[in-house]
Amino acid sequence: MIEKEQRDSSERLVMFTDAVAAIALTLLILPLLETVAEVPSFDELIHDHKSQFGALVLSFAVIFRLWWSHHRLFRHISRLSGWLVAWSAVWTFAIVLLPIPTAVISAFHTSAGTVLFYGATLALSTAALAGIGLTVYRNPELSEGRTPLPRENVLINASFFVTQVIATIVGCVFPDINFYAFFLMFLTGPLERLLLSRWHTRSSA
Repeated sequence: MIEKEQRDSSERLVMFTDAVAAIALTLLILPLLETVAEVPSFDELIHDHKSQFGALVLSFAVIFRLWWSHHRLFRHISRLSGWLVAWSAVWTFAIVLLPIPTAVISAFHTSAGTVLFYGATLALSTAALAGIGLTVYRNPELSEGRTPLPRENVLINASFFVTQVIATIVGCVFPDINFYAFFLMFLTGPLERLLLSRWHTRSSA
């Protein structure tokens, strides 16, 4: 009975975080909808509000990438612990917060402050993912009935966090790069495949 309640609780947490991510994605479009109602022509919308479109695309891709990483971690989780819930709460908070720095970078000129605000939010979310991975790896009982989380997945999530910190620093220090630095997070896919390939090669040897 207790084990069933634990499984039900983990599924409810997944459903909750999925709903939060979906709402955050929806909120990203609201400022642009207001802009559409205010501008007199389509040409002006495209020409004068490119930053809003850019911020929308960037943040949509970022939230989706963060959600996918969270989803992949919970494939290995069947039970919850206090630390696991706490790290998920941090991740959820970062996702809820992300539409705010998205609106900020659309409304104000790019500066080290706006880049830092956006980057700190992303770093918080990726730190939470790294925390979830480490918690699950150190507590195999949380994966009871499912495939245990491999060690290389813990390293991948840690590298995800490091990448975000580096991207934030680069974006703040080099004004010409600014928010483009955050596209580094999409290079973690090839990095993951490289790490997994090397890990499997070493394990076979």
